[in-house]
Amino acid sequence: MDQLLPRALVAGDEIAVVAPASGVRDIEALERGLERFRNWGLEPVLLPHARAQLDWPEGCPIAASDADRLADLQCAIDDPRYRAIVSVRGGYGTTRLLDGLVLDRLREDPKPILGYSDLTALLAALHGTLGLVGFHGPMLATSSAMDAGDALWPLQRQLLMSPTEPAQLPVADAATGVVGGAAEGVLVGGNLSLVQSLIGTPWEIATTGALLFLEDIGEPPYRVDRMLTHLRQTGAFDRAAGVILGDFHVEGTELASEHGPMTAVLEERLGDLAVPVARGVPFGHRPGSWTLPVGVRARLRVPAVGGGVTLQLLEPAVRA
Repeated sequence: MDQLLPRALVAGDEIAVVAPASGVRDIEALERGLERFRNWGLEPVLLPHARAQLDWPEGCPIAASDADRLADLQCAIDDPRYRAIVSVRGGYGTTRLLDGLVLDRLREDPKPILGYSDLTALLAALHGTLGLVGFHGPMLATSSAMDAGDALWPLQRQLLMSPTEPAQLPVADAATGVVGGAAEGVLVGGNLSLVQSLIGTPWEIATTGALLFLEDIGEPPYRVDRMLTHLRQTGAFDRAAGVILGDFHVEGTELASEHGPMTAVLEERLGDLAVPVARGVPFGHRPGSWTLPVGVRARLRVPAVGGGVTLQLLEPAVRA
């Protein structure tokens, strides 16, 4: 499928703020996010249910009913006044909306769509259906525990607003090679739980020749092992050109901290692949998380020993 690039954002553009998954719990974080986009010269607009909170079904903290969340998201897609779509947060509920979305307007008027975690499902559906480049990265209501780090916001701003040159990712000095080597491919992936849940659906992520990036939060090592094993058994890793592992935060530990049992799972499940594999690349649920453009071609270099993993974007993620 051909790549579909969204138009670069420019000062004065209105941004639709939506909640396709869970509702906002941290109003201060929401306000910080709104102010950040305003400082970039953009005008964020909260759609009707962006601030909503609905704990229904019990234990599934979605922002609002499926119908209301879908209406907001469809409006953001269809209304030409909105030049981008940004989720307030992840959580749960995005996959419930995929069947009802009508995507025709995005073919004619592609827009940047930003989110990660549960929004992996939306980014995967848009890339798989339309070829639309999306943005896997920190959302609007990012908690103060996750929004520290110099690499976070300047990189995201460049990806969304610079159509002339590829954004420059820093060298991932703290990342580690699991399998050394170099590879090029289109970036695809996101949250491991969501990537696995899309297997067998119309929005299953195609990994052939791709650089597959994965991260997760709150999953114990045995569950990550099970999900990686499932992906292995589908052939997803065999078809990929390379694998990039971000943060796999284990509950009860500090964000972005190493966890011995988790590291052992990642290395045992992926250490025998015939393609380069890196772990500890700074994206996911962690401070200073990179924004990664889904559907953009990149080059991965993983040293056989030690750190210094590099991921080079080979093309801009937006067009003029």
